[in-house]
Amino acid sequence: MLHEPIGTRAPARPLRQWVLGLLAAALLLTGRESQADKEQKAADAAYREKLAKAQAIFAERCKTAGVVIHRTVKDVESIELTKVRQPVPWGGKEYFDPMWTEAAMAGEYRGHDYINQFLMTESIDWRQPDSRGTLNSPDFDTRSRYPLKRGYRFVEIKGERDGARFRAQLGPHPPGTNLWGKAPKLTPLTASATRYALDFEDLVDPEDRKLWIAGTVLKVVDKQTGEVIAQLTRFVWDSGFGVSTTGRWPWQHAATHGSDRECPSPPGVKNDISRKFVDTVLIPKQGD
Repeated sequence: MLHEPIGTRAPARPLRQWVLGLLAAALLLTGRESQADKEQKAADAAYREKLAKAQAIFAERCKTAGVVIHRTVKDVESIELTKVRQPVPWGGKEYFDPMWTEAAMAGEYRGHDYINQFLMTESIDWRQPDSRGTLNSPDFDTRSRYPLKRGYRFVEIKGERDGARFRAQLGPHPPGTNLWGKAPKLTPLTASATRYALDFEDLVDPEDRKLWIAGTVLKVVDKQTGEVIAQLTRFVWDSGFGVSTTGRWPWQHAATHGSDRECPSPPGVKNDISRKFVDTVLIPKQGD
């Protein structure tokens, strides 16, 4: 009988089919992974392109940002606030809306505290006399350790609905009372008693907002002549393009992040930018 040498026979058909099936599955799986890789690479490239575009536009906007002061006025006792930034709920939808009008000032004091900041006394750290300090009630007890810069005696505001004019002052309070969050005392006025006003105009460019770039312009106005005597232009950018999956509030993050996401970027807290801009132009009267 003739015997076939071992190793020269073809594999049984079932085994051959099984091996070919494994090869086909491997090729199919490799193809799927390649497609996924391609999609990921395309997404990464699109993000890099969007990021580069946003960086370029933000840099361009920042060329126009900053403070311009044409003249200053000393011993100012009161100013008008032509608008008051209204309260926003904690974690409100505004912080996640690319078209939120006031996005560039997301960290600013609002409501009662927007008014109160102009009436508060600033305490300067004696170890850093050239730096801005914190705002406290006028009777803040420093025991002579911190130099003080008082705010304005009063500010004028208009009613949101009826346009009625009021004088706003810090209400009566026991010494040492924390006045943040407290409603100021309002006295009706029949005519304005202030010459200077702080106004603001928020910038909403739809194309900028697609890239999460927002701006605002603060103006100090001489009401007698209509002259803008100083102006602060500010831009912020959320480089996360509104992503909030980590619990971040995009506009709050952008408005308080730091020099690479806001221009100009004032040091320290960012909730009293308006006060610390206007009082360098309309210098509050000190003493009695």
